[in-house]
Amino acid sequence: MVVDLRWAWECAKQPSPFVDDPVYRHVPMLDDVLPYTPPPDTYAPMLDHNRHRIGAAFRAVAEAPPGGVLVHCTAGRDRTGVLVALLLTVAGVTAEDIAADYALTDACSPQPMRHTLTHLDQRHGGVRAYLLAAGVEPEALIVMRERLLSAEVGRDTPRSASATGDRTA
Repeated sequence: MVVDLRWAWECAKQPSPFVDDPVYRHVPMLDDVLPYTPPPDTYAPMLDHNRHRIGAAFRAVAEAPPGGVLVHCTAGRDRTGVLVALLLTVAGVTAEDIAADYALTDACSPQPMRHTLTHLDQRHGGVRAYLLAAGVEPEALIVMRERLLSAEVGRDTPRSASATGDRTA
């Protein structure tokens, strides 16, 4: 499964080679017009203003058929980084490890992801509460956790994040 988090205009400008393939899902993670200016030190506004879109992106990964799932946006840092952080948190990965993984992405510091995860805890009661409020079913959280922690990694079950910009869940 390929989950494309880009805006429609980004897809029109640079179409995915998989656009006509059943493995492709376009799930824009941000509203078409941002009602905020993205700050350099946190993704908190992204989470606060795009909850239902982020929930849809999480569900797209959770509902993917067995096998690998490629999640991408344009640069593989902001939208992809936030979604992967949510996925990894559901799998039980610590905030510090998630921030360290995020920092492996080209030109990224761990600090924005630390601030983002702290914001999720303080304002939304944690990732689980945030995702449930975003319309993610409790069963999807369980399925996603089991999928990411499966002993079958490398066969039919995907792995967590890579530091190359595109991330697989």
